[in-house]
Amino acid sequence: MHWKMRQKIERLREEETTLLPVKSFGSVPVNVALVFPNAYELGMSNLGFQAIYRQINSRPDSLCHRAFLFRGFPAHTIEAIQPLGNYDIVGFSVSFELDYVNLLKILQDANIPLFTRDREDLLVMAGGPAATFNPEPLFPFVDFFVIGEGEEVIHEIIDTYRDNKGSPKETILEKLAQIEGVYVPRFYDIEYNERGGVDKFEVKPPAPPKVRRRWVKNLDAFNTETAVLTPNTEFKDMFLVEVSRGCGRNCRFCMAGYCYRVPRVRALEKIIERAEFAAKYGKRVGLVGAAVSDYPKIDELSEELAKRDIKFSVSSLRADTLREPLLRGLSLSGHKTLTIAPEAGSQRLRDVINKGITEDHVLDSIDLAQKFGIKNFKLYYIIGLPTETSGDIEEMIDFLTRVKEKMVAGGNKTGLLTVSINPFIPKPFTPFQWLGMESVLSLEEKIKKLQSNLKPKGIKVLYESPRVSQIQAALARGDRTTAMMLYKVHLEGGDLSRFKRVEMEGKNVEYYAHREFDLDDMLPWDHIDIGLGREYFVEEYKRALKGQVTRRCTEEICNVCKICRK
Repeated sequence: MHWKMRQKIERLREEETTLLPVKSFGSVPVNVALVFPNAYELGMSNLGFQAIYRQINSRPDSLCHRAFLFRGFPAHTIEAIQPLGNYDIVGFSVSFELDYVNLLKILQDANIPLFTRDREDLLVMAGGPAATFNPEPLFPFVDFFVIGEGEEVIHEIIDTYRDNKGSPKETILEKLAQIEGVYVPRFYDIEYNERGGVDKFEVKPPAPPKVRRRWVKNLDAFNTETAVLTPNTEFKDMFLVEVSRGCGRNCRFCMAGYCYRVPRVRALEKIIERAEFAAKYGKRVGLVGAAVSDYPKIDELSEELAKRDIKFSVSSLRADTLREPLLRGLSLSGHKTLTIAPEAGSQRLRDVINKGITEDHVLDSIDLAQKFGIKNFKLYYIIGLPTETSGDIEEMIDFLTRVKEKMVAGGNKTGLLTVSINPFIPKPFTPFQWLGMESVLSLEEKIKKLQSNLKPKGIKVLYESPRVSQIQAALARGDRTTAMMLYKVHLEGGDLSRFKRVEMEGKNVEYYAHREFDLDDMLPWDHIDIGLGREYFVEEYKRALKGQVTRRCTEEICNVCKICRK
């Protein structure tokens, strides 16, 4: 390998504090390279990536070494500086659709055949949020997918591989296909009609007709937390601890809210114990969850951490569940910015998406934060939501103007108000999965309008490119034909701009991003079972169009989707 690459890996490794024993390559029966298909700094901020790393390395018969995208050099593992092709299994943790092109680049640079049909022994595995809700755009490149949460199923995968190591690849895949939560695409024949719906679907035994999502029922059975400390990451001063998983808010745009249901929480005592462990390393604790302020004992947790002089941060907050103990704790921890997500520009539109918060919730949160010396605010919005009108955009501008005026009137003249604008991307397994994304030109016009009205008032506007979002939408809602478009982009250098020129069978990015389905169409991802039936999503879609809200579910209350009872 190139000496510059070796130097980079050695420097990264020297600056790490690994909280698990590091095993030598080849010292155990099963050797796994776990790859995050993006930069080291991003991968080491990903708690799911570290969770699987921890689980594999907890076993006496397996090891897990990490690898990342190093542009200009083939990926080698951090722990052993070994090429990926030397491992038994190469596993990709895929959180973002735009990383699909990186996955292909990493395989090619490692001299690993891109297509599963061309690989004799090495197995390529993929898991993570993007792979769970629609694995089809990666189907010819990945031997098997983990559908859902991985902490339990990864052990069944390792057991199966270990017991069948040396057998023909087809035999191993047949065994893996029988594990609940494992999807082996080669056992499914799928063809599409002219409208993009599924026209033919055949399953080859022993694969099941539908692949059921795996989910961990008892979070306290696993320490989902930082496994490797490093200064070379966005959260360099932080030890991440998961406090909850899943969300019962029923926000209709949010794929994670449905794919990671049921809402579950960790025991307060367990979180405090891990926070005290983190404090030994002098680290701030990063509390991670779909909505940390929804944690049932967040007030008590905040007070206990403050009592122990443990500083903490949070990954997400809800404006309607913010209270003094949490804000006091964040202030004592040195927080300067409060981030919340109104999402939609008007109350009417927030009812359509079932967000469950009001303008008053946002204003009260800002007042409370300022009381504790937090002066900067960042608000997240989505534009292009179903039924959105120019009136909703006008309401957003009016509200943000009032927020800024309220800050100044309250004496907060130096505080920053930042607005993050993100185009709506309809995702599989949400009530809006049948809809297409709004046109790029329309979204760009809305962004220009927001900029021209907000910037003069001292409001900073950040935004995600609608053209990049269009690519993300095409990959999120894609099928097996999309995989070949992805392959063409890879052959042309892998730059996202190449998607504009690529098409397959007369279909391009615009087709996949903006196409709409009928409610009774068989969708490209319908063979994945996340636990919620089509009738549930249809009912939520109809309620959305009527502006009807759906109540929140929790660990204690299950009367909406009934997934807990299945």
